[in-house]
Amino acid sequence: MKILHLERMNKIILVTGMLVGYAYGMEFFMAWYSGYEYESFAFINRAVGPYAWAYWIMISCNVIVPQLFWSKTLRTSVPVLFIASIFANVG
Repeated sequence: MKILHLERMNKIILVTGMLVGYAYGMEFFMAWYSGYEYESFAFINRAVGPYAWAYWIMISCNVIVPQLFWSKTLRTSVPVLFIASIFANVG
């Protein structure tokens, strides 16, 4: 029963990771689509500017790490869940 509960929570983490990834992508798209140069610069600067390291850590922790849970083996592993939850909190 415990593993089933953890597996379901990991599925929720996977879904929220995809939603957050979609939201980040839409922010970039709207900045590009608006044609407003200052907004475009702000979003491009976020990804390649002086604080790009923080942006890419955020993307890695909130979008990329949850993608591990597509695998049932990783989704039912308690150590993987623990490590991924730490990354999600950092992100």
